[in-house]
Amino acid sequence: MCNVDVVDTTIILKWEWDNPCDLNVTFSTRYQQNQENEEISPDTWSAILECQDITTTECDLSSTILEYLENYTVGVRADTTQDYSPWADLTFCPFMNAKIGPPGVWLDSINGNEKIIILNPEINKPVKMWESENLCYNLTIWKNSSHPEEKTGPVFPGQFIHDLEPETTYCLKVNAFLPYNNGLYSPEYCKRTPKAWTGLPVPEHLQVHALNMKCVLYWDYLYEGNVSFLVQSLFGHKSRSSPDISKNWINVSGCENVQTAHCDISDFVGFDGIYYFQIQAVQNHKKSPWSKMQRFEPHRDNNLGPPSIKLNASEDSLQISVASPGEVENNSMSKLYPLTYQIWYWPNSSYNKKKEFVDKTSPPYVISGLSPSTLYCVQVQAFAQQYNKSSEFSNVSCIEIAKGNFLAVYIPIAIFVAVILLIIGFIYFTHFICKQVKYVFFPKCNPPLTIENIGGKDVSSSYLLTSEEPTEDCVVIVDNSSPNDVDLVDVKDLREQEEISQDSGNYSNNSGSKGSLQTTEQKET
Repeated sequence: MCNVDVVDTTIILKWEWDNPCDLNVTFSTRYQQNQENEEISPDTWSAILECQDITTTECDLSSTILEYLENYTVGVRADTTQDYSPWADLTFCPFMNAKIGPPGVWLDSINGNEKIIILNPEINKPVKMWESENLCYNLTIWKNSSHPEEKTGPVFPGQFIHDLEPETTYCLKVNAFLPYNNGLYSPEYCKRTPKAWTGLPVPEHLQVHALNMKCVLYWDYLYEGNVSFLVQSLFGHKSRSSPDISKNWINVSGCENVQTAHCDISDFVGFDGIYYFQIQAVQNHKKSPWSKMQRFEPHRDNNLGPPSIKLNASEDSLQISVASPGEVENNSMSKLYPLTYQIWYWPNSSYNKKKEFVDKTSPPYVISGLSPSTLYCVQVQAFAQQYNKSSEFSNVSCIEIAKGNFLAVYIPIAIFVAVILLIIGFIYFTHFICKQVKYVFFPKCNPPLTIENIGGKDVSSSYLLTSEEPTEDCVVIVDNSSPNDVDLVDVKDLREQEEISQDSGNYSNNSGSKGSLQTTEQKET
């Protein structure tokens, strides 16, 4: 049975040999580089010259295997003077099997700070396994006492180590790691810290307040003298790749000689990336130790302010216009975060809040089915789901839903009724006019005789075209035996009355004749 132990670029092939028969044996090794998708060929084996006819149970392959991303097959066998064993073969990839070696580590005392020096595990090696990788480091530190309490956390090469007691011996160890590889720890290193610092005190409790990307760095400082502060920053990508971050700090513009315990860093930071900050107090030529580093990740640590809302109400609905956090100040957070909105609304007399969701890309949000003449209150909160980040709540805004509009309901009905009445009136008026025209120009009966003979003139033929109604001739019988003369005026009047009677149709011709006769008889009498 054999195996390969790979630490950085050191590759050691090891195997086990029990030698139950107490034979005098030596060992031989071989290797071949495997091509992708090709089977092992018996003609491509090469002997490992450094490991032929050896008596130990391991072989250093470091100078033989140099392509660390390729697959290799190695083999070993036992030889005697008369016979040999079968080959024991093993296939492996150096990079996949490798462990990160132990780094070098120690502490340096600089102006009241303890700076940790970490050396890359391959710093002195001509060929490197991890040259293209950014190694990260973990520090484990403890007091050198009978009951040590270990503290472990990430550390950067060149970082200052804080919270160490003066004149105390501390021991530490460091290991490098990658997401897929946890390296070996360095040998333990111990050091006694110097006496307590007596110069300017260190600024403490750094924190960044960020609201809608308005970023201000705050810190505490108890010294009451005339002190200014220097703020420095380190970019996150530099911290992961630098062998000594103390050389990568830069001064923050506008925060190089501040007199207050805060400084606006909004113009220095961007939305993406990671930033580290440290502060030093300065008085004339005196300088304090550097403060602890403060990490700031804007897209994660920035807080969202409240959105702004505007309400409009109709008789049964509520229209809500939402402005994203910072939009009023021309610094809209919707440009940085994909925002949705949670809208709470409730009648002012009730505590039963209802919640709705609305996307900022939609038009103003409308809530329908509300009670008229009711005061509704609204509150809105923005939410960035990608970062699981909620904004502050907007101010509570209230508006009364409009009363039901009587005119809006009944005016269309009144207009409809008026139109119907106009149509009926027009029809009636048209009918009346037609009736009058027909009556005047197309009558059904003849005009009276008194109209036909006005002033002894026949006007019927001049103005009216009427058919002549047939009449019976009336005869006046005169009794010649009477010695008295007939009064011609009376006869004329009687004649006119008979004609009028015939025209009006009040009497038939027969009855008219009878009446005439009776009248004549009376006259004769």
